[in-house]
Amino acid sequence: MTKARESKGFGKPKTTKTTNVWKAINWAKVQRYVFKLQKRIYQAAKSGQGAKVRKLQRLLVKSYYARLLAVRKVTQDNQGKKT
Repeated sequence: MTKARESKGFGKPKTTKTTNVWKAINWAKVQRYVFKLQKRIYQAAKSGQGAKVRKLQRLLVKSYYARLLAVRKVTQDNQGKKT
């Protein structure tokens, strides 16, 4: 991860206690980042920019915030009800 991305808050947390790190995550920021990226994908698809759509989709799949949100949805929000 580059220093520029870490300074913007996109880096991985520095603490070692997993539960403390999990509780310290700013979930509103995570959701906002993922939603904005999804919105950009939608707008690019709507305007017919296929290359940009693929680039943004790849960015979303590899995103640390998207992974955090996916794990949270499976482990806390859903809790295995529909698995």
